[in-house]
Amino acid sequence: MPRSPTFDRDAKIEQAMQLFWEKGYEATSVQDLVDHLELNRSSLYNAFGGKHELYLEALDRYRQKDIEWLRGQLRGGPTAVDGIRQAFVAVAERATESCCGCFTTNAAVECAPRDGSTQERARESFKEMRSLFRAAVERAQEAGAIDASRDAKALGCHLTNAYNGIHLTAKTDPPNEVVQDIVEATLQGITCATSDSPTAHRPGSPDPD
Repeated sequence: MPRSPTFDRDAKIEQAMQLFWEKGYEATSVQDLVDHLELNRSSLYNAFGGKHELYLEALDRYRQKDIEWLRGQLRGGPTAVDGIRQAFVAVAERATESCCGCFTTNAAVECAPRDGSTQERARESFKEMRSLFRAAVERAQEAGAIDASRDAKALGCHLTNAYNGIHLTAKTDPPNEVVQDIVEATLQGITCATSDSPTAHRPGSPDPD
């Protein structure tokens, strides 16, 4: 019978998550994991099964934390639109502070095309993000901040795509104003314009939709 690990398994998954997030799957070797987690190879394999299995556990850890973070941002504003803005502003700040991007998005780009387990996880995360954004849009529609005739499901997809796109753009280390322009244009594109707003629709001008 294999001996029970004498280390904190959750702490090692957290450490592995940070390493995979920073370096990616292919660039992280088993020896990197051994060194970073301060485990010998037999302990690593006995506890986690191998590099790929540990990667999936690390990805699951990140996904859980990231979804909870997004849910908190969307629910943290005084209004639904404020919550959406808060989520975008916060993710823009987080993304530009580090060029690591989003672990889930990175996994979708690097591993999902050839690994079904990673693809399924990324798909489920993006599905949950779409659901959270859709719910926020519906709350905003109920409050009159977003046109009720617009498709909340489609707007949820649009916001999820823009949200994940910020991470990819930030990986290129662009000027901060580039990311801020993405945030502002995304938010202006979903909220109702008023006659006092510079984004309001004017007679004879192209339909903003």
